[in-house]
Amino acid sequence: MQVQLSERAQRVLRRLQPAADLASSIEAVTLDALRLRLREVADQLGMFEARYGRAFEQFAADWNAGRVADRFAHRVERDFMEWEALTMERRELLDLIRELAAPLPRRADGSI
Repeated sequence: MQVQLSERAQRVLRRLQPAADLASSIEAVTLDALRLRLREVADQLGMFEARYGRAFEQFAADWNAGRVADRFAHRVERDFMEWEALTMERRELLDLIRELAAPLPRRADGSI
């Protein structure tokens, strides 16, 4: 895929993430953005873990077993749904970070 970037955007990218080429700068900025979002998600997950005193997996097991007090209260149900979505987002972000941070496979001629 070909993408056209303005000269201004190219200058900013090169200053923000100096790299051998523009594609590497874009990948580095994207990786930084993914890591930043992961930190935000981790903070939100920590809030739920502190509120309910356990990790989501244990909360979900307790929920399914009927051991969560007031589980049908609006706030608790909303928290469950948000917590579950954040847990799934965390997994997706980790997968994307691993994919983007992994070295590119080299061809037989040594190129990428």
